[in-house]
Amino acid sequence: MITKANENDLKEIISNAVDAVQEATAYTFKPLQRQVENIIRKTLDHGGYYLILKEKGCLKGWILIDISKDYFKQQNIGFIYEVYVLPHYRGKGYSKGLIKAAAEELSIQGCNEIERNIRTVNFYKDMRFVHHQR
Repeated sequence: MITKANENDLKEIISNAVDAVQEATAYTFKPLQRQVENIIRKTLDHGGYYLILKEKGCLKGWILIDISKDYFKQQNIGFIYEVYVLPHYRGKGYSKGLIKAAAEELSIQGCNEIERNIRTVNFYKDMRFVHHQR
């Protein structure tokens, strides 16, 4: 089931955050635990939040989303900052489920566009995400 993360879920996410950042940077950077927690807390304080995939009380993965305003277009734009599935649960389509849930959530909140700050571009082409040059 995909739901919004609570404080206990956040603690578990934060405890795995260094691994998530290392994977996202292709192991070119290993942040300190407190650095990652500060980044996460800033995003959450700004209004971002995690959707989590949890089954039988077991956290399997998460996605960090946020909304920002495009002041020129006067539209909300959704952002996906992080998608992570714990290694033991990979290969089961969980990341696609998280991304679909995030897209639905952001659409409900009035976002006509979604930007991503994550790699694996071919994966997102398969999901029909479009990359816009800025």
